Amino acid sequence: MLRKLYQLPLLLLLLLFTACSYLSPLLEGEGTKITGIITYDRVPVKVDYANAAALDYSNTYRETSKYIVVKALNKEGQVVAETTTNNKGQYKLYVPENTDIKIRAYARMLKKDVWDVVVVDNTNLKSMYVIEGNYHNSGTQSNERDLHASSGWDGQSYSATRSAAPFAILDSINTIMQKAVQADDEISFPQLTINWSTNNVSAGGDPSFGQIGTSSYTADNGEMWILGDANADTDEYDDHIIIHEWAHFFEDKFSRSDSIGGGHSSGDALDIRVAFGEGFGNAMSAIATDDPIYFDTSGYNQSSGWSMNVESAYAENPGWFSEASIQRILYDLYDDNNDGLDTISLGFAPLYNAMIKGERNTKAFTSIFTFINALKSENRSDVRGIDQVVSSENINTIYDAYGSNISNRANGVVNAPLYRTLPIGKGVIQCNKNTYGVYNKLGNRTFMRVAIPQSGVYTFAAQPYGASYGDPDIVLYNTSYPYDIKGMSPLEGQNSDAFAIELDKGDYMLEAYDNSFSNSCYTITLTKGFDATQMNKLNKSSISQKTTIETRPLETHRQPERRPLSK
Repeated sequence: MLRKLYQLPLLLLLLLFTACSYLSPLLEGEGTKITGIITYDRVPVKVDYANAAALDYSNTYRETSKYIVVKALNKEGQVVAETTTNNKGQYKLYVPENTDIKIRAYARMLKKDVWDVVVVDNTNLKSMYVIEGNYHNSGTQSNERDLHASSGWDGQSYSATRSAAPFAILDSINTIMQKAVQADDEISFPQLTINWSTNNVSAGGDPSFGQIGTSSYTADNGEMWILGDANADTDEYDDHIIIHEWAHFFEDKFSRSDSIGGGHSSGDALDIRVAFGEGFGNAMSAIATDDPIYFDTSGYNQSSGWSMNVESAYAENPGWFSEASIQRILYDLYDDNNDGLDTISLGFAPLYNAMIKGERNTKAFTSIFTFINALKSENRSDVRGIDQVVSSENINTIYDAYGSNISNRANGVVNAPLYRTLPIGKGVIQCNKNTYGVYNKLGNRTFMRVAIPQSGVYTFAAQPYGASYGDPDIVLYNTSYPYDIKGMSPLEGQNSDAFAIELDKGDYMLEAYDNSFSNSCYTITLTKGFDATQMNKLNKSSISQKTTIETRPLETHRQPERRPLSK
């Protein structure tokens, strides 16, 4: 038996699957059997006493590439056999005898009707990464052909192609997908494209030039984007970062995420939707790896990054608005390391079930309140233990999805109740605060519950209250999955706004905010019927009731800003 190992450069293959030519595959036992193992260089991280994180190239080791596509091609470029590696990176193919072939491994993790994950170069027409061996004659006897993707590190710098990077990313994704499969053996994942390139930098702009801003997940196209800028910020070996972004994909496709995205850090007081989404991502990275040390390497030689302990990091500004509080709560509910008020070890399946059931279908915006409410409703015997963990983060016992029992007011930035009620025929004074920052920080937005008693036309309006005002926006949501935007006020740069819309009987959610993020106040009103007084304030000329009632398709509405869900 002939065995040969190829250490290979990374190649690019345009995703033009229909252009591939296939020969009829041989049955098992026919032709010549070729087996092998696909491996890649895994670079671990080292974390010092000061929580600094660096890639540890001196301890690089070979890891197997699991469930990836492997093909055998003849000299005419035709595919003569195709398979996938197993959970040990091993493959087996049957090819025609005495034929010159080469083995090619794709940065595509595939299991029919279960998963399909591909890593592409967003700076090169979305080409798929592959590694391949040299042509050799298949002969008549079984032979072995191993392929290996190297890191490209020569001991001082990246001097060769970073072939291992796409396969390292896939392996991190496999880690979290296996955790999901353990919780639900019938799960089927939507296709996922991951964009990685050595050109991907921490600057916003055109992703086709690598200007991706940061590693992130974008819900509008359902894709992940991973940094690859050597000596600045690379994330291909930062498995917690990769899994964090996959967690946003999971929320989007299996559960629900109402997060508006944007920048965030562990000490921030955040919009509840953002706080939960980012805390969930951090917790999932620790749960998948069973390692609470979350790290992000960066800088010269990837040697000046940072790390934190998801479970025991210092609790700065704890509460229902803190991603750090949420990551600690979720990880404590999962793990078997009971300490302090943590006396419960649920494992992952209950958390998974809460996400795909109660969290997905809640009428409130997704938050720690909706998640814990769902978790408690499905784990009645564990309610006391769940409440104890939650209370350790300065959060009152959660009785419903709306956080009706909050006492932690974030130093006066938030007034109870967290969700206001907007009655028909009356006004609610809504104030915006930028104490903790703008866009996605606590105090930037107000949530109001709306109950429509009968179908008809209704008018929503925002008018200045007091001397300080900016640019009010009001957004109306359906409260059934997928929590679509029903309508939005049309004006930009004005100090008042309104819209009339035809609504069915039912419950809705209103979000009100100042798009200039000033410290301002407005009176928000809801009127039955077409309110000509409010609507005429938008335009001094005559307004036709027929043409200003919001009846356009959802995709043609003015849409609120949404930013990537980032690391």
